[in-house]
Amino acid sequence: MSEGMEIVASRKTALLLGATGLVGNELLNQLLEHKAYSRVIAPTRRKLHRSSKKLDNPQIDFNKLARHRELFRCQDVFIAFGTTIKRAGSKEAFRRVDYDYIVEAARLAQASGANQCMLVSAAAADSESAFFYNRVKGETEEAVTRLDFWAIHIFRPGVLLGKRSELRIGEKIAASVTTLFRQISPKLLGEYNPTDARVLARKMIEAAQSILPGVRFHSAQDLL
Repeated sequence: MSEGMEIVASRKTALLLGATGLVGNELLNQLLEHKAYSRVIAPTRRKLHRSSKKLDNPQIDFNKLARHRELFRCQDVFIAFGTTIKRAGSKEAFRRVDYDYIVEAARLAQASGANQCMLVSAAAADSESAFFYNRVKGETEEAVTRLDFWAIHIFRPGVLLGKRSELRIGEKIAASVTTLFRQISPKLLGEYNPTDARVLARKMIEAAQSILPGVRFHSAQDLL
C-alpha cells in the first residue's frame, strides 16, 4: 500500500492502556465507534462503567503485566498512561507508571504481534533534560522507538484540555493561560500549544489508519 491511503473499515483489535485517564477515556469512546475495530481491549484496575459488544475490560495488576500476555494480541496498541509526581507520590512511583508500565506494555504488544504503537508523550520530552518529568518522558520515547513495530506514532501534546475526573489546579491555570495565547496566535506557543483531548484521541486513531511505516512524531502544533 502507498502513502496517503487510509483504512476506513476493518476488523482490527485495539489494545488501549490508560483508559481511565483524560485522553484514554476519549480514545475509548472513539475506538468503540470506529469501524476499523471490531474489538477494543481496555485493561484497568477497576471495572469501567461502560457497555459495548466491542469492549473487553479485564481487571489486572499493572505491576504484573507479563502475567497477562494473552491481552496483548492486537494489531494496534494505544498507550495513554500518565500521572504526575504529586499524584504518584514520589519520583520512583511516577517513573513506574510513565516508564516501566509503558515500555513493558509496548514490548509485550510487539512480541504478541502488534503492528503499530500510538503513544502519548509530552511536548518537552527529552532524555537529557535537567527536569525529571521531561527526562523520563524522553527516555520512554527512546525505549519505545527501539522496539520492532512496523509503525510508531509518538504524540507530544501541550497542556491537555478536557474534563478530568479530578481537579488539577496547576493544569487548569496553565490551560487558561495557554488557551488565551492560542486565541491570539497559535504561532506564539508553537509546540506548547494546548491540546484538546478529543482532538488528540482522534488524531491518534487517524494515525493508526494511515499507511505510514517508521517512527513519526506529532507535536502540539500538529494537534490543533
